[in-house]
Amino acid sequence: MLMVALPAYAYGDPTGGMLFQWLTPILAMIWGLWMILANSIRRGTAKLVGRFRNGEPGDQAPPDEQAP
Repeated sequence: MLMVALPAYAYGDPTGGMLFQWLTPILAMIWGLWMILANSIRRGTAKLVGRFRNGEPGDQAPPDEQAP
């Protein structure tokens, strides 16, 4: 009986272990989505700034809509 090894069950942490296993892929997906959206926001902002830099001072409003 002393030579037979007893089964060794690994300790499962119900609070940290499973929480980490669930949150890691979810946070990775959220981070990936953020990186995609941040790039498109950055490009949109660069386009908007480029439009303001390249425009003439009187190009914003047509002559008939300007205030006297």
